[in-house]
Amino acid sequence: SVAFATREAKVDPRRVYLVGVSGGGMAALLMAGRAPEIWAGVSAWVPISNLLSWFSESRERGEVYEGDLLKVLGADPTRDSSAAREALARSPITYLLAAKNLALDINAGIADGHTGSVPISHSLNAFNLLADPKDRIPQADIEFMVKSQSIPEGLRFDGEDPTYGEKKVLLRRESGKARVTLFQGGHEILFPAALEWLEAQRK
Repeated sequence: SVAFATREAKVDPRRVYLVGVSGGGMAALLMAGRAPEIWAGVSAWVPISNLLSWFSESRERGEVYEGDLLKVLGADPTRDSSAAREALARSPITYLLAAKNLALDINAGIADGHTGSVPISHSLNAFNLLADPKDRIPQADIEFMVKSQSIPEGLRFDGEDPTYGEKKVLLRRESGKARVTLFQGGHEILFPAALEWLEAQRK
């Protein structure tokens, strides 16, 4: 579809962008990893990054997605190795390292996983996969944030980002071309923040 649009319309190849939310955020991360050469920037909001983890999380919360995943994978991936491999083959974390040199912005509302269906660990772990070791967010801190819906003192963002409007930025970490943001919100996308960040990206 990108090749068709580039061929049939006036498209600046230095400014081809991708943005997605929820399942679309997962698709954005997948395409970032599987075709990084296409994009000037990718903005993923409240994405699923690991279907194996999400299956267990959905089961714990009693959500319908557990049943959906069972149908797609053909079996319980926590008990069947073939289903587990299939889950990982469909997961962004399997491909994301290829996006190391791509401008990638990952966002999640701190309440997601409580009021929404995708825990913030999916965004934070995706960032950690791309980040230099010194920039990674410790797993203990990720677990704390998932459970408490709050940010440890040493990780709190003390600046302001007006593109997020009334949704205060709570955490922001950057490493290379990757950035992750947690904001005061839930399972949602903030279009001004997504589009203004993308507009600034060039190949």
